[in-house]
Order: sequence, then C-alpha cells, then structure tokens
Amino acid sequence: MKPLNHVSNQQGFALISAILFLVLLTVIGIAALNTTSVELQITGNDRIYRTDFYNQEMCLAAGKLNYRTWLTTAYLTSDESAAYFPQAGTDDNGNGITDVSEIIKNGEVIGSYRVRNNVSTATDITNWEDLKDFDNDATKHPANQVPVLNHRDKPLPGSGYDPNNFEIRRFTITAYSVKDDRKVILQEGVYKVFNKYE
Repeated sequence: MKPLNHVSNQQGFALISAILFLVLLTVIGIAALNTTSVELQITGNDRIYRTDFYNQEMCLAAGKLNYRTWLTTAYLTSDESAAYFPQAGTDDNGNGITDVSEIIKNGEVIGSYRVRNNVSTATDITNWEDLKDFDNDATKHPANQVPVLNHRDKPLPGSGYDPNNFEIRRFTITAYSVKDDRKVILQEGVYKVFNKYE
C-alpha cells in the first residue's frame, strides 16, 4: 500500500475556497448594506433640515409682508422692549396656531415668527414655545443674540430720507419651527421709516 502524500493531496480545496469566497462576499454585502442605510438616514435628515429651513424662510417673508398685523399703534407706542406675541389657539387638528404669525400647510403648522424691537436682551420671551430647549434661559435663546442697536435712529446714509423729518425703527423677526425635533431658527433685522413728529 502506497502511503498518502499530504503535501500533494488537494482533495476538498475547491470546497474550502468556495466557502471562504462566499464568506468574503457576505461580509462585503453586509458592509455595503450598512453604508447604504447610513447614507439614507443622512439624506433623510438633510431633506428634513432643508425643508424646515425653507419653511422658516417663508415665515420671515410672511413677517415682513404681514407687517400691518404686528406694526400696530399699540405696538409702536409701547416701550422699547416690546414684542409682538400672537394670540394662541388650536386648529381643528389640535395644532397650536396663532393667527397669521404661523404658517399652516395641509393643516399642519410648519413655522412661526415673532417680532421684537431691536434694542437688547431685555425683551420678555418667556412664553416662547422653544425656550425650554435653551434651559429656560432667555439670554441663551438665539432671539437674544442679535446685535444691540438703537430701536429709534436716524435714517441710514444714502437712503434719501432727511434726518430732520424722518426716523427709522429697527425690528428683529425670529422664525422657527414649532416642532420639537426641528431646530432651525432664522432671524432677520428690518427697519421701517416713519415721519418724525417730535
């Protein structure tokens, strides 16, 4: 009987090679699936962020277009730390609404804006819905991070308004999502020219 030469015996090599190759392909496939899943989550979050950003941009535009709603005589004659807080309520779906300061799309509130005189961090924002996200500390809220400027001032140079007859008043519009899972907050400083009566 001839002894077996284990060095030259290749029986079962093809089977082992095939199993190793299948294991390698399985590992590559699982890694590809994980990568795809993460990429889909990133894309989904980016879409939500962009949608929320555009919604808040729309709220800023609405705040400027609807200035007659908040730029009332009572608001103009109040002290310089005044702010426009719309009337709160709910719609038929239980969503919180506040007259024209909230943008509603398909029965859902997608954004809200607030207006305040641009003077300092003294404006009371304790009843703003998202204050809890900033440790209930009004000084940490982005609405109180705008540069401090005089609320009443001379018209800007080159504006064409005579400083002896006109004055400007500065306001800050803060737009943000009322949903807890969306953290986009946009702000814009605006001013309006008034006849000078004093």
